[in-house]
Amino acid sequence: MNITGKLQSPMIMTGFLLGVVQGIAWATMAPYLRGIGFTGEMYGLYGGLNVLTLAIVTFIAGPLSDRHGGRIVSLAGIVFSGIGFVILSQGTVTMIYTAALINGIGGGMLYTGITVLLSRTGLDRDMHYRFSYFSASQTLGGGIGSFLGWAPVYVSQSFNTAITEAYRETFLILGILAILSFPLLLTVREDMLELKNRGFLSGFHGLGAFWWIAIVNALIGFAAAMSIHNIDYYFTVKYNANSGLLGSVFGIQQLIMAFIMVAMPYISDRVGGPLKLYLALSYSSIPLLVLITLTDNYTLASGFFITRSVLMNVANPLFQSFALSLVQFEKRGVASSLMSLSWTLPAGFGRMVGGYLFDIDLELPLRLTAVIYSISLTILGILFYSSEKGTEKTGELKIV
Repeated sequence: MNITGKLQSPMIMTGFLLGVVQGIAWATMAPYLRGIGFTGEMYGLYGGLNVLTLAIVTFIAGPLSDRHGGRIVSLAGIVFSGIGFVILSQGTVTMIYTAALINGIGGGMLYTGITVLLSRTGLDRDMHYRFSYFSASQTLGGGIGSFLGWAPVYVSQSFNTAITEAYRETFLILGILAILSFPLLLTVREDMLELKNRGFLSGFHGLGAFWWIAIVNALIGFAAAMSIHNIDYYFTVKYNANSGLLGSVFGIQQLIMAFIMVAMPYISDRVGGPLKLYLALSYSSIPLLVLITLTDNYTLASGFFITRSVLMNVANPLFQSFALSLVQFEKRGVASSLMSLSWTLPAGFGRMVGGYLFDIDLELPLRLTAVIYSISLTILGILFYSSEKGTEKTGELKIV
C-alpha cells in the first residue's frame, strides 16, 4: 500500500504526533482529576464545557477554513491546544475549567481545519484513502501515547512523589509536545485555487441532506458522550484503574484500529460502499456495550470495550471522506463545521448528563447509549437505502 503516495508525509507525521498527545491525555485525565477530588458531576462538567466550546468554535472554524484555508485554522488550533495543556497542569479547579475552554477552542479549530485540509490535498477519488491513512497514523500515535500512561505511575513510584504531581508534570510536557506539530503542518500544501470570497455564513445554504443527517449525528453524539467519552471515569470508579491500566486498554484498542484502518478503503470498495460497511460494523458492536455492564471483571470489561470500540470506529474516516466528496469544493469548510457541530453540541450535554447519571447508577449511561445507538443506526440505514433510489443523502457520524 503506497501510503505516502496518497497523503503528504508531513500530514502523516502530524497525525502521529497529535495522536501521541491525545493518547497520553486520555490515559491520565480521569485519574488526575479523580486524584484531586473531582466527582462524577464535576468531571461531566469539565467534559461538557470542553465539548460545548469546541462546538461553538467549530461553527466559526468552517467558514474561516473556506476563506483562509484549513492549514491556517489548524495551526491556530495547535497553539490553543498547547496552551490549554499548560493551564491544565496548574491543578486548581478554576484553572482546570479554564483549560477545558481553551482546549475546546483548540480542538474545534484542529478538527475542522484538518478535515478541510485532508479534502484539499489531492484528488477527490483518493479522498477516502487520505482520511483513512491520516486516521491510522493518528490512531497509531494514540496507541503508543496511551501506553505512556504508565510513565507518571513509574515516576511517582520511583521518586516517591505524589501521583497527582506526576500527572501535573505530564500535562505540562503535553503542552510542549503539541506545539512541536506546528512546523510539520507548516510544510503541508493546500489547494486554494477554487476558493471564493463569500459571506461568512452563505456556505451553509444549499447543503441539502446534510441537515437531515445532522439529526442522526446529534442522537449518536449525545449517546456516545454519555458513556464512551466518560468510560475512563467509569473504569476508574468501578475498578480503581490508574493511568497505566487505562492507557493499556486504550493503547491496545488504538494499535488494533490503526492497522485495520489502513485496509478500510480497500474493503469498502469491495463491499458496496462506506455506509454499508459502517452500519454492519456498528450494529455488531452494540451487544458488547451492554456486556460491559454485566461483568465485574476488569479484564473482561476492558476486552469488551476494546472490541466494541474497534468495530464502531474503524470505518469512521470513510464517512468523513464520503460526505465531503459530495459537497462543492468551496463549501467543504462549512460542511465540516455542520458535521462536527451536529455531533459536538449534543455531546457537550451528553457528557454532563452522563456524569450526573454515573453518580446515580454507574451502569445506566452505557445501557442508554446502546438503546440510542440502535435507534439512530436504524434511522441511518433507512435514510441510506431510500436514498439509493432517489436523491443522494450525505452525512457523517463521529463516534469515539
